[in-house]
Amino acid sequence: MEPKLISYITSKFGNKSDMMYAENLWNDIISDMLPRFKEAGALRQVVTQVWNQEGSFILGNLWEYSDEKAFIACQELFREAEAEMSKRADIANIITPSRGIILRDVHL
Repeated sequence: MEPKLISYITSKFGNKSDMMYAENLWNDIISDMLPRFKEAGALRQVVTQVWNQEGSFILGNLWEYSDEKAFIACQELFREAEAEMSKRADIANIITPSRGIILRDVHL
C-alpha cells in the first residue's frame, strides 16, 4: 500500500544528553505500540537526527499513513504515548509538527 499522507515532527532539545534520553525513552514507548499503530493505518516510521544545524540537537520523526482516516486514528495513540512520556520524564523541548498530502513519490 502506498502512503497518501505524512507527518514530520521535529523536536528541538537544549543538549545532546536530553535529546538521546528522550529518543530512547520515546522508542521504548512506541515500540510496544507499533502493532496498534499498524492496525490503525500507519505504514512507516523514520527517526532522524538533524545534522546540518551545527550546535543544535534536533530529532525528526516521519510517519506515513494510508489515508486521513489512519492519521486521525493514530492521533489517539500519539496522545497515549505522549502521556506516558510525560509520566516518565520532564524533558524540555520545542515540537514543530508538519503534515502533508503526498503529491509525488519518486523511487530511484
